[in-house]
Amino acid sequence: PSGGGVLTPYGRAQGDLLLRTRYGAKAEGGEEPSSTAGFLWGAFEPPEWLLLGGSYRGLALVNKPQGQPASPAQFIPMQADLRAVVQPSMFRAGVSVGFAHQGALASAITSRPQDNLVSREHWAGVSLADDTMLLRAGRIFTPFGVRGIEHTLWTRTSTRTDINDTAQHGVALAYNGEKWRGEGMALLGNYQVHPDVYRERGGAGFLEYSVAPKATLGVNALFTTAELDASLFVPRRRGAAGLMGRASPTHRLVLMAEASALFDKQTGETTKVCNDATVRVGGVAALQADLEVVQGVHALGALQAKQSCWEVRDTSAGAWLGAAWFFAPHADLRVDGVVRNERPIGADRTTTVSMLAQIHVFL
Repeated sequence: PSGGGVLTPYGRAQGDLLLRTRYGAKAEGGEEPSSTAGFLWGAFEPPEWLLLGGSYRGLALVNKPQGQPASPAQFIPMQADLRAVVQPSMFRAGVSVGFAHQGALASAITSRPQDNLVSREHWAGVSLADDTMLLRAGRIFTPFGVRGIEHTLWTRTSTRTDINDTAQHGVALAYNGEKWRGEGMALLGNYQVHPDVYRERGGAGFLEYSVAPKATLGVNALFTTAELDASLFVPRRRGAAGLMGRASPTHRLVLMAEASALFDKQTGETTKVCNDATVRVGGVAALQADLEVVQGVHALGALQAKQSCWEVRDTSAGAWLGAAWFFAPHADLRVDGVVRNERPIGADRTTTVSMLAQIHVFL
C-alpha cells in the first residue's frame, strides 16, 4: 500500500500505455493496453482474487576510488524474485520468494554464505473501511520516506528503509484516502537475522497529504533499539525524523525530495563521539529528478548529502546522472554514473566514481 511489490491490473495497464516506448503507436492513454500488458506477457490471466508477478534485475558495476585503478567489472544478479498476493475477500496475504547468489542475507530464508533463497516480504492481513485501510502482520517494508529502487541512496542506507533486504517483522496499519495516505508500523525485529540480540525493535511511519493534484508533502519518523547493532556490534538506539515531497511541475518532469535528521546513541563503543556528545545528531537529504524525454526514454538525476558525527562532524556529498529506456513490454534498461565524496568510519575521505548498467525484466 505504500509502494513497491506486486503490480495490480490497473498498474500493468497504465505502465503499458504511459511508460514504455510505443514505436509509432498512439501513446499517452489514447488506446487500450496491448495484449502483452498482462502477467507473463498476457499468456496467462490469473483469477481476480490472485495477483502474480516477478522480477529479474541484473547489474554490471565498475568502481573507481580516488587514486586507485578502476575495479574489474562485477556482474551482479540483484533480484530474481517471484511474488503473489491473494485477496479472496477482505482477507489479504502477500509473499515474495527469490534467489540471491550473493548478499541479501538479511532477507535469507536459508543459511548458506551465498546462493540463498530469500523472502523480502511475507504478510497476512485484512482490508477495512471500503479498502481504504489495510491491517497486516508479517515481514513488511518499513514505512518511511520516498519508495524507490535506488537502495544505495544515503536516505535509504542511513535509515535502513529500502525495499531490498531491510524489511522488518511487525504489525502495520496503512491508510489510502483521496487526500491523505500513511502507514504506521510496530517493528518487532527481523526474524531472518540471528541471534535475537541483533534484532531492532521500535516503530516507524509516515503521513502524506496531496497539497495539489500533482504535489504531495509528507512527514516521516522512525525509532529503533537493538542490544547489538549488526554493523557496529554495540548496543544502539537510532532514530530519524523529517520531511518528504513529490511533485510533477510539468507533464514530463517528476521531482522527489527527502530530508531527515538522524539521532544515534551507542554504548560500549571505542570510537569517540564528536564534541563529547552522548547522542550523535546528523542529517541526510536527497533530491531526485526524472525527465521523460520522449515516451519510454527518461533522463535521471540526483543530488544527495549527509552529515555524520563520529570523531568529528563530517559532511559527505554525492550526485548521479543516468538514463532509462523502457524499450519493450515488461523490460527496461538503465545506466548510471555516480560520484560520491565521503569519509567512511575509520577511513580517509575519498571520492569514488561508479558506473552502473542494469537490465530489468518483470513478469
